[in-house]
Amino acid sequence: MSRIIKGTLGVLAVLAVTNTELYAQSTSAEWNATLAKAKTQTLFIVNQGEPTYEKMISAFTEKYGIKVNATVARPTVILPRVKTEQANGQYIWDLWWSSTSNMTGVAGPAGMLQPMEPFLMLPEIKDIAQWRHPKYIWGDAGKLVFTHSHEVSFSAYRNIDVEKELNSDDIGQLLDPRLKGKIVMRDASQPNAGSWSLAPLYRVKGGDFVTKLLKDQEPRVLDNPQQIDSAIMRGGAAIALGMQRSAYSQCVKDGGCKNIRPLPGFANIASRGLSVFKNAPNPEATKIFLNWVLSKEGQTLWVKEWAASSLSGAISMRKDVEPHPDHVEHVPDFSRADDYVWVATQDGAAEVDAVVKIFKQVTGK
Repeated sequence: MSRIIKGTLGVLAVLAVTNTELYAQSTSAEWNATLAKAKTQTLFIVNQGEPTYEKMISAFTEKYGIKVNATVARPTVILPRVKTEQANGQYIWDLWWSSTSNMTGVAGPAGMLQPMEPFLMLPEIKDIAQWRHPKYIWGDAGKLVFTHSHEVSFSAYRNIDVEKELNSDDIGQLLDPRLKGKIVMRDASQPNAGSWSLAPLYRVKGGDFVTKLLKDQEPRVLDNPQQIDSAIMRGGAAIALGMQRSAYSQCVKDGGCKNIRPLPGFANIASRGLSVFKNAPNPEATKIFLNWVLSKEGQTLWVKEWAASSLSGAISMRKDVEPHPDHVEHVPDFSRADDYVWVATQDGAAEVDAVVKIFKQVTGK
């Protein structure tokens, strides 16, 4: 190798190191300035009622000294409220952290969210090579929703003590006359566990099958998830469409639900993530929180805490964060991603929208 080439390579190496150091310094300076402002703000978050969110928020506050006002609310409650507030020029909320279906299916299209990329600061988050699949980092084309966790999930369950002779592992058996009036389901007039449970059925069996199920089997439609959980657990129903996975997990952890099992034909991909509300009033606190949750440190804590309270879902999209050993079977096989119904992202919007439409037509809701 000539001296000229060696010298050129040496200069390039020095420049590469210098540029890396300068980038790290600029990122650090931006982080410190953002953190200083964030400590003067109170972050307003909406999240689901899972213990993991509370523990993560507590850990964040302890680490950074940033105040957080967290509100636990179902989408059916918070979405109309935020929409009305924003229409009146009131921008109260910063972040939404939960299952992402209503983010991608309702809030995003309604203009209630803002693009998240400007809030991402850390190189370890911006680098798509850090994530398990580049297509499934974002839940929507507009990059309004960052999906940090995906799992193969179930929202349909069977009580095997009711109609014991029935082989309901075959989803075709759902039309068996013996199940008439013995199915409870979540009101599926919007994206939720009820419509998610029907989406895989729609993909496999088609719209006519879903229509026939809703008409002929006369399922009891309930809007309160706790009523659905109670009905299937106490033997008041043979099948529950839209049962809360968290309720099933807790029941199993408490030593119960030995007669309850998920129906494999209803598997879909559940996604969890974050979105930023339009005109978030505390942008610096929002930035610090987002970057911490999506960092290796934040996602490692997520996996640990989620596994402590759930039988599945302790899975991060980050390549450098291993799923909990007991939850590995719920990691999606991204090599056959098209085989799944991604109910909480735009990829699954067609199936979810279709079953919502059918449900409304049949029930008049």
